[in-house]
Amino acid sequence: MEKNLLAKSSIALMAVPLSAAMAFLAAPANAIPVDSAAAAGQGPASSPTAHATLAAPGRATAQAPPGNTTITFSEFPVGTPVSSQYKPRGIIFGGDSPFITTDASNPTSPVLSGTPLFTGAITGTFVRPNGTKRKVGHFSLDVGYIDNPGSVAVTAFNSSGATLTTISVNQTGIVPITVKAAGIASFSVAETSSETAGFAIDNVSFPTSLDLAALGDSYSSGEGNPPFIPGGGACDRSSEAWPVLLGKQDPAISPVADIACSGAESTALTGAFKGQPAQVTQLQNMKQEPDLVTLTMGGNDVGFASVLRDCYLHNCVKDHRLEHAQADINKESGTLVADYHAIKKAAPDATVVVVGYPRIFPPTEAAQTQCHAWLADNERAGLNHLTDSLDQVIASAAQKAGVKHVSNLTTLQGHELCTDHPWVYPIGLSGGDNRGHPTIPGQKAIESIVQKFVDSL
Repeated sequence: MEKNLLAKSSIALMAVPLSAAMAFLAAPANAIPVDSAAAAGQGPASSPTAHATLAAPGRATAQAPPGNTTITFSEFPVGTPVSSQYKPRGIIFGGDSPFITTDASNPTSPVLSGTPLFTGAITGTFVRPNGTKRKVGHFSLDVGYIDNPGSVAVTAFNSSGATLTTISVNQTGIVPITVKAAGIASFSVAETSSETAGFAIDNVSFPTSLDLAALGDSYSSGEGNPPFIPGGGACDRSSEAWPVLLGKQDPAISPVADIACSGAESTALTGAFKGQPAQVTQLQNMKQEPDLVTLTMGGNDVGFASVLRDCYLHNCVKDHRLEHAQADINKESGTLVADYHAIKKAAPDATVVVVGYPRIFPPTEAAQTQCHAWLADNERAGLNHLTDSLDQVIASAAQKAGVKHVSNLTTLQGHELCTDHPWVYPIGLSGGDNRGHPTIPGQKAIESIVQKFVDSL
């Protein structure tokens, strides 16, 4: 046992060539190499010295499971004090001044130690790349070298700092630990009694993709684009809907719940609809709270489908249908604010992104090359004005409720209904529920806009 401790404390004095594997991440220009203070167990180096940077030769980078990242501490030079360097990869370390060091008893050295060497506590907080906190359902790490089983524990905490679970390291040697619990926001690794050899951590692995839950109406379910996902009943949830495509195109996003339902009004968020439980209830009952919740809602509340039908059969300007729809939009703000608050209550730590509707008609009369038999220019302009007005109401309600809003008004530009190459199913007496909904190219266009917005958060 004393031999292990001796190996740990003396290895920092050994000059070892820098491993080529450390090029995985470029070391910062001001990285601090090991000096005599760190080697003596007093903590990380405080100033540059002539000592060589140390690392185990031939270190292989650990392979993270799909959707996970693994921190091996070979990414920065030995002696580097560690705090927010790993924020872009999803974690911030803290505790007792942790720093990277070598460990003769760990075959995958270098490792992360607290201060004093192999004694100080280490904490980790899970974050998004911009530094905002997030939660995970599991993480794993190696702890050791352990001589006294039960002397070190790994504790997971929720976002309020309450303990979720504690796992005692009850084996000797380098011990792999996996922690699973809903809503893990942070963790600590610390001695609970005297550990002869001390301890460090290595190979910290955790999910980095953002779990996505998609709520809303047909503009999120992907109406008009079969095949539909089994189990959704009459909700017509498409495997080509933009929230699903978002996960296919962006490895940082993982769709885990498709809750949107074609035809849904705001009442479907808090009440059963088409045989499905309330969408907010489904969200609240998820085993793991998602990082991201998207929503399209409001179009059915103001009767947009019936407006389109009226415009197709009549002149919806002359019969005042557009005027009545505008009045409905003007009254929608309070409903939407309540919707957003209900979602925030069900998923308090998620980022809620409200997605607006695209204009489905050309912006000018000149751009309209089709549909002249039924669509007058004042109807075209009036329908686009309604979409603009609804988007403004959605944006205002999102601001009041403290959620995010992404506009899609111009997403289909050049490919609107009544152009030569539309990305929208045509309006007509036939066509069923497809009418007025984006085709697969339209879904891809919406996905692209939302992806750019989410990546900017």
